[in-house]
Amino acid sequence: MNIAKISRNTLGIVALLTLAACGGGGGGGGGGGSGGGYTSNPQSNADNRDPVITLIGDAEITHTQGAPYNDAGANATDDVDGALDAVPSGTVNINEPGQYIITYSATDKAGNNATATRTVTVSASASTDLVVFNTGAVDALWDEGTGAYDAGIDYGTCKNDNGSGCPNISWSMAADADRGEVLQITHSAAGKDVGFFIQSSEANTVDASAYAGGNIVFDILVVSGNSNFSMKIDCVYPCTSGTYSLGSKGASGWETVTVPINNLVGGGLDLSKVNTGIVIWASQLTSTVFQLDNIRWEMGDGSTDGGTDTGPAVDYTSPTSYDGYNLVWSDEFNGSSVNTDNWTHEIGDGCNVNLCGWGNNELEYYRSENTSVANGLLTITAKQESFGGRSYTSSRLKTEGKKFFTYGRIDIRAKLPKGQGIWPALWMLGENISEVSWPASGEIDIMEMVGGTINREKTTHGTIHYANAAGQREYTGGSKTVTNGLLADAFHVYSIDWNTTSINWYLDGVQFHSEQITSSDRTEFHKDFFFLMNIAVGGDWPGSPNAETQFPQQMQVDYIRLFQLD
Repeated sequence: MNIAKISRNTLGIVALLTLAACGGGGGGGGGGGSGGGYTSNPQSNADNRDPVITLIGDAEITHTQGAPYNDAGANATDDVDGALDAVPSGTVNINEPGQYIITYSATDKAGNNATATRTVTVSASASTDLVVFNTGAVDALWDEGTGAYDAGIDYGTCKNDNGSGCPNISWSMAADADRGEVLQITHSAAGKDVGFFIQSSEANTVDASAYAGGNIVFDILVVSGNSNFSMKIDCVYPCTSGTYSLGSKGASGWETVTVPINNLVGGGLDLSKVNTGIVIWASQLTSTVFQLDNIRWEMGDGSTDGGTDTGPAVDYTSPTSYDGYNLVWSDEFNGSSVNTDNWTHEIGDGCNVNLCGWGNNELEYYRSENTSVANGLLTITAKQESFGGRSYTSSRLKTEGKKFFTYGRIDIRAKLPKGQGIWPALWMLGENISEVSWPASGEIDIMEMVGGTINREKTTHGTIHYANAAGQREYTGGSKTVTNGLLADAFHVYSIDWNTTSINWYLDGVQFHSEQITSSDRTEFHKDFFFLMNIAVGGDWPGSPNAETQFPQQMQVDYIRLFQLD
């Protein structure tokens, strides 16, 4: 036997077996492609692992009933796809004690799914205040902290820097012997338009709907300078309550200020997307130092229930004379048509005067045909009908250029309409409005009512609007809620007593609010004003009509009387 030859053949066989096992070699192999190749196992790189979800914050949270809830969210990652969205589901009813589950889900590209949960326990509490600032600290809900806007930097803002980035306003913590640390805000001498605010981020806007019918309450002290203040609440730009005048506060020591939230809603505030706990400034905008403490929102009745009626609605009629006054003008509506010596109809939807929606996003088209006079009553009728590109019609009348007055006792006897989206008004504007425009002309709202809930339809609002030192609108006012039926159930008398020092509002002869008009920023109210009356449909304050709103709706006016001092 030739040992060498056997060895060579054996090596050749081994080599072939080795190549075959590796998938190489010629056509007898199992490899793909010419000359052989490598075929991977199709299962070797499969993604069969679930994503990982990590909660931001605690998995179990106890939350106070009534306080806004902003969920912290969760993060999700996958070892193949990287960062994923953790999609939440579930809700927390802040007004109902109990346990609520928030579930977060994440799915990767391979279809692997993961979930994680957070348990939120809403607990009943004696206090449901929405805290803004207390015990020397801004509440964590307002995660943007403190800040200010400043006309000196083109209305830019500075935040959490005590005002170092704002040339005309600054703030800091100050020690009070009884209270501990309080906020102190300082206006420069420049008189620039500025305002201090406490704010939440846009990602954490506050749903404060539960505070409808409640109040914003805070303590204020003037250290030096002017004691007249203004405030507003913003609700994600451009939404805002507009400027609300507080008048003189805190001049003689710490004073508690209470601002009805419904008054701010009347100025345009949307409670579902609030992003400031307070915005405040000294009205004179110059050389003023003041302090703030205990800023909070207090829950009210939610404006959904007017409480228990004390009896049926009763018609009221005012006196025909007052001691020391003379009746100088009236319209008793005793004819069969509108007296054109007194009244003019405004026609259209406002677009004809470059004020579409009449500045309030109203939905009606005003027509003279919606006014009638009969049986001693002037009647304005709001209808659901298409006209002039609008879905509703109504009427608006004014005495501009015909009957205008300065000061006096004004009585208007009227029976109001009702329904979601219905907005009747008896009001006045400065006779010089065509020269100076609004709000420099001034506005006096004798009566406004916004239909919708029971409480809204029981409540009359009296308000003044005017221009501050910077030419911006400010407003302030009060309201009165009846306890015997709705304002639509009977005739009531809506009155003001307007004199050289104040405007005082009355419902059925009982005063419910007063505003001083002696300050330098309220000079509008010492000039002639004319009357207006209308029913608006829809708009920023009442919202739009809904399926429950019944049409037509009517406002009936029995008389309007103006008395002036002898």
